[in-house]
Amino acid sequence: MQPLVLIAGGGPAGIITSILLDKIGISSIVVERTTEPDEWSSKSYTLVLGDRGKASLERAGCLEVAMKAGIERKFVYFYDAKNGEIKAMPKKSAGIGFTRPLLVECLEKIAIDCPRVTLKRGAGVSSVTKKDNVGLEITLEDGTVLEASHVIGTDGKWSKVRESFPELNSQFTMERCP
Repeated sequence: MQPLVLIAGGGPAGIITSILLDKIGISSIVVERTTEPDEWSSKSYTLVLGDRGKASLERAGCLEVAMKAGIERKFVYFYDAKNGEIKAMPKKSAGIGFTRPLLVECLEKIAIDCPRVTLKRGAGVSSVTKKDNVGLEITLEDGTVLEASHVIGTDGKWSKVRESFPELNSQFTMERCP
């Protein structure tokens, strides 16, 4: 049986994973709960990819597109709240700054052209069950049932993928901080 990987979560980690799997000949389905890509909102944030992040994008064939979309970050800026002074500390190597939605948009443009990547929006993972030790059955929130050989949870800290495997509970603890 050819591997088929279901990736729960259509953020940067899920999409780049699907692109990298495509490059080695493995098919994947990325399922994302939201029906539309995120836009800038109060829950958005920015991120700066350093050397390791840029190397990952390069491995996935996404670096050129990302460089055009992102903003080069050569300094880390500090704001002194007492006197209003801004100081700039040069970085050893420039990073690429993005909003999270912009990075997702860049990666989706590449993933759409990958022959072994399927992007499915509008239904997150509800549960994952082992199927006779030969595969996995994934039930989505919309009632759709999919089969896969592997599943990867990039669906955040409250991952339904992780919750579906109680044997993993001893490997981590969740703490909430005020």
